[in-house]
Amino acid sequence: MSTPKGMKCIPRTLTTGDKILIYSNADQIVLQVRRQIPSEEELLEPSFKIAVALSPAEAVTIASDLLNAALPQLAALRVMREVNMRSDSP
Repeated sequence: MSTPKGMKCIPRTLTTGDKILIYSNADQIVLQVRRQIPSEEELLEPSFKIAVALSPAEAVTIASDLLNAALPQLAALRVMREVNMRSDSP
């Protein structure tokens, strides 16, 4: 799919292969989620594409929610990494 005229697209491919696309211009923000499963890999697994328009306030709130969800996981990974580094050193 091409980027709509006058909009900027920020594509992100997740580790699962799914895609998050953020379309924006001076007037709107659209968040699109895509999941494409080739039918030869999994016939019953659904593919989908969904998009939602966000206000600037909604976009900031979602960004904040994602950061708040990620921070404890990143902190735990950091602790595990530090423990592993200590156990690897003589």
